[in-house]
Amino acid sequence: MTSPTPYADRRIALMYHALSGAGSPSEGQDAHYSVTTAQFAAHLAELARRGGGASARDWLAGGKPAATLLTFDDGHLSNYTLATPALLDAGVGADFFVNPGRVGTRGFASWAQLREMADQGLSIQSHGWDHRYFTELTPAELREDLTRSRTEIEDRIGRRVRLLAPPGGRMPAQLAETARECGYTHVLSSRPGGIRDAAAHVLPRMAVTAQLDLATLQGWLAGRGLSRARLRYAALDLAKRTLGDRGYERLRARLLGQARSPA
Repeated sequence: MTSPTPYADRRIALMYHALSGAGSPSEGQDAHYSVTTAQFAAHLAELARRGGGASARDWLAGGKPAATLLTFDDGHLSNYTLATPALLDAGVGADFFVNPGRVGTRGFASWAQLREMADQGLSIQSHGWDHRYFTELTPAELREDLTRSRTEIEDRIGRRVRLLAPPGGRMPAQLAETARECGYTHVLSSRPGGIRDAAAHVLPRMAVTAQLDLATLQGWLAGRGLSRARLRYAALDLAKRTLGDRGYERLRARLLGQARSPA
């Protein structure tokens, strides 16, 4: 008899960003986090074999007992043009965390497109106002950012916003408490791990990158490899705190550029 994994009783939340076609990622997309439509189709097929997926909003509301939650950060145009049709065809829900300050700008979905997505049952939530890292804000600025973002999305979309995903995964101390005071119920972080239930105010997510292979995703869905992902995250978090946000971003850009350059 196979012994259960340490995460057998948990679900996971997948964190996507943009989708791309057969060519290079379009403007506004980070190539590291851009998943091809073929990869995404394979992911949805795998989820279908395991009972499907749902948005965190619907699961937290008790309406979707899915083992896998799907989320998208940044609000790229591909969320509307590529991800939405694929999700609707598969009957899978998802949360889209958007920055009101970037909605409708080049490379990002418009308010009309986001309203259409919401009308089709998808969840539009907050990613902060303009993607400034929360660790760069004073406590007063953070409160203003969180409140302004939530109310703008609610006014534009016509639906309640209760979920927050911090840009870049940057989480200052007491973010969950501040978020609750500003009208949010849960923070969806970038820290890897499994979700036991809805009691925790901060929920972990697994970052989906262009390099993620199907076998690794299958392992995550089965509860394997989460501890390894947490160790990697801890190392990156230490680098961010040591170098500072901007120093880390410069190093990341240099390393990713080298990784993509021809030999």
